[in-house]
Amino acid sequence: MTSEKSSASQRALTVTGSTTSAALKLDANERAVLAQALERAASAHETIERSLVELGRWLFAHVFGEDSTAALEHEEDNAVWTALIAAADSAKLRLTAEALRSTLLCAAYDKRLNSDAWRSLDLSRKSMLLRIGDDKLLRRAAQHVLAANLGVRECEQYARNVVAEQAGQPPALRVSVTALRGQLAKLTERVSGRAFVRQFEKASRQLESEDREALLAELEAAQEALGELADRLK
Repeated sequence: MTSEKSSASQRALTVTGSTTSAALKLDANERAVLAQALERAASAHETIERSLVELGRWLFAHVFGEDSTAALEHEEDNAVWTALIAAADSAKLRLTAEALRSTLLCAAYDKRLNSDAWRSLDLSRKSMLLRIGDDKLLRRAAQHVLAANLGVRECEQYARNVVAEQAGQPPALRVSVTALRGQLAKLTERVSGRAFVRQFEKASRQLESEDREALLAELEAAQEALGELADRLK
């Protein structure tokens, strides 16, 4: 009975807002299964994305003749494309019109933007940025996404903010506790690593006094901000 209670307590559910996650302590066998599940899920995702990327490139080449202007600005004038969209999400074609457009536009922007940063992004993150719809802003967005290592959801919010800013609206602010927790965990893991600490100490000794004071001010500001958040949880 004690063993059953202990096992049950290890699998207690932690509820945060509308998100329910299991706080589980995995044994060795479960960790092995989890590792295989993650590997298989990642492989499936890569296969799906690779197939969609190939489809987008084929559509761009064979339906639009690699004409980015035709694909991005005059798609409704293409008879083959119009017929394909009409067949979307049906027994003939189990892909939505949105998925078809996304694969096509990503391929078309690969050519138009001629940006290494854009090409480096996976299809999922490119698709989230499409709503921006401006060549210059898309190039800038791709660089920002890579530099900040944004995930798919973060890309979507970033794109929404860019669109809102261009429309003269204040950017929407959404707080995801789960995402924040993950970001803090990554930051803590990075800055507490021995290699990082050694490099930081070496770099800090070479700082000019002005740069040292500026960095210290930023660290203290971050410490204060995080402290206030922690106080709100108590």
